[in-house]
Amino acid sequence: MKILVAIDSFKGSVTSPELNTSVAQALLSVDKQLVIETRAIADGGEGSLVALSQTVAGRWHQVKTIDLLRRPIKVAYYRHAKQAFIESASIIGIDKITSNSVTYAQATSYGLGLAVKDAIQKGATQIEIMLGGTGTSDGGKGFLESLNYDFMTGRSYLDTLASPVTLLGLTDVTNPYHGPQGFAAVFGPQKGGSLSQIEETDQIASNFAKKVFCQTTIDLQTIPGSGAAGGLGGAIVLLGGTLTSGFSRIAELLNLDNSLQSCDLVITGEGCLDTQSQSGKVPVAIARMAKKYQVPTIALCGSVKIETGLAAEDFLAVFSIQQQPISLEAAIDKTTTLSNIKILAANLMLLIAQFNK
Repeated sequence: MKILVAIDSFKGSVTSPELNTSVAQALLSVDKQLVIETRAIADGGEGSLVALSQTVAGRWHQVKTIDLLRRPIKVAYYRHAKQAFIESASIIGIDKITSNSVTYAQATSYGLGLAVKDAIQKGATQIEIMLGGTGTSDGGKGFLESLNYDFMTGRSYLDTLASPVTLLGLTDVTNPYHGPQGFAAVFGPQKGGSLSQIEETDQIASNFAKKVFCQTTIDLQTIPGSGAAGGLGGAIVLLGGTLTSGFSRIAELLNLDNSLQSCDLVITGEGCLDTQSQSGKVPVAIARMAKKYQVPTIALCGSVKIETGLAAEDFLAVFSIQQQPISLEAAIDKTTTLSNIKILAANLMLLIAQFNK
């Protein structure tokens, strides 16, 4: 029996490779004849570069830039041939701040643009930007500013280059730039914005989109994903870039289809499986890919907040790894998480073994 283990990171707790290794060890402790393939996985957010680096040949590049509060930082992006892969969250991630109304007003995407410029100056001709996990709500204006974008002409630093550079934004968010489903209204609260700040941000975004349309005929409001990452999706489009599904692109780079075709069972998971997971998050996306090859999928998650009927549409079974009532603080402890997922995986394998006799 061959099992593919590809679990997304449990944010703030354990990485994808660590979870995969623990589950693989637990499965093999029950049946040493199993063939286990582990794949670090992500959907364009936290952990995406680690997942890529374990499969795609390349090397890391260090860059000095600034975070979302303009504090100097040094981060790494990944380079494969002429492609550069940059994780927005590593530079302007929400995990770098304690979100409140002050940080909401100050947060800028400027530092991300500096990293893009560094990659271009080092020879990259295709920049792929993972848009998940950001803490900014500036409409991508800091990013545009750092790349010298002029919305009156639609020209930027990219237009001054001798060779063309392609920008690709990876996101599974489909929100428009402004309005009830725009970046401010939907994501502003979790980034610390007060009601008045969110209303003001949305109005500014609306005005900006109208000005851009008048000058360039680009209608940000009609582009799915323009509201991703606090408006960075829209900024990438204004620079001539395109947006694509984060998970689908990473699955393509990892050649995940080949692994799915050759396995008998998939074990995946994430920190919290909820209704948002159905919008391109790793567990559901993998399960739907596996279904094309009639391969069943089991999800092991930190918590499960989805109805059984909805889960059954994609999964053979869904389990929470928790062994008893527990506080969130205790639940996300790395040692506890790895212990719990090992116990659950071993018990699952014991059950599966009974049906394979």
